[in-house]
Amino acid sequence: MRVVIAGAGIAGLTAALSLHAAGISDVTVHEAVAELHPLGVGINILPHAIRELIELGLADRLAAIGVATADLTFLTSRGQHIWSEPRGQAAGYRWPQYSIHRGRLQMMLLEAVRERLGPGAVVLGSPSPASTTTPTCSWAPTASAPPSGRRSSPARASRCRAATCCGAAPRTPSRS
Repeated sequence: MRVVIAGAGIAGLTAALSLHAAGISDVTVHEAVAELHPLGVGINILPHAIRELIELGLADRLAAIGVATADLTFLTSRGQHIWSEPRGQAAGYRWPQYSIHRGRLQMMLLEAVRERLGPGAVVLGSPSPASTTTPTCSWAPTASAPPSGRRSSPARASRCRAATCCGAAPRTPSRS
């Protein structure tokens, strides 16, 4: 089975690693930008997501670039305690919660994909596969309610279909 993933963000790279772990090795990740940079801000990865990354064999790499978060605390601008709660293993989970820079996480995942699937597994500067293929969707653009349960017009359904099925920016249908 050949799998093509649109986008080399955190989700796309993790999907490639998960497919590889499931025995699917013919996986290609296409990314529109010509070069990936470690962009972003600090994020928190909750224990249920860390569990999945640990199952992919990334525990040591995560520990090397992240900080195991023990608690979340809110303070006033003068440093007075407002509220706090334990996080990760301190809260009783089997897995930690990590505070990590989003860009460093993405670069770590990119490195792991290239190691496991080969250097050609991530194609940079590539047009989205969705722009050259017809997406398969779980629902058609009609006036019926979309998956969210909201009522919709055919135009809105068409915009939702594009965003849901191929990751493309929502577009308005032509009026011809």
